[in-house]
Amino acid sequence: MELLGVLTLWLHVTAAAIWVGGNFMIAMVIVPYFKRSLPPVERIKIMTQIGRSFEPIGWACVLILIFSGLFNIFTAGVLGSPDLIGPFMRMLGIKVLLVLILILLTGIHGFIMAPRLARAVEELEPGTEELPEHVDKMRGQMAVVSSLIGVVSLLVLLAAVALRLGI
Repeated sequence: MELLGVLTLWLHVTAAAIWVGGNFMIAMVIVPYFKRSLPPVERIKIMTQIGRSFEPIGWACVLILIFSGLFNIFTAGVLGSPDLIGPFMRMLGIKVLLVLILILLTGIHGFIMAPRLARAVEELEPGTEELPEHVDKMRGQMAVVSSLIGVVSLLVLLAAVALRLGI
């Protein structure tokens, strides 16, 4: 059982690194590079392709995180503990809430906002380089949600560290 626990925790941490790391790579490296080097319409088209490529990987990681997280909770021995309302469970509750918020934001971003923005850009006249106001507004709203995803991701990681340290 100890080997299974180690493998499950490793799988959990690896999935988190890929999901969060991939999102941060896109936000902190790829987007700024394209902002400097491509016109907005072309940038959105390429970012749409990158997002579509990363999406199945990201959602697979989310599923791994959910199942490995549940396994870790049930095998940690805290559910039958008299300290069920203690600090560990409070922090675990905070982490689970943050993960749910993160999944919701990621779903809104990937399944609603990104396809809507991609459609709006596809409908532009050929040769259009600057975004019309309504499309730029959609891009700005996506940027806000992306920023929220980044902040909540960092908070989830902080909660995970606090759990491992027993805080």
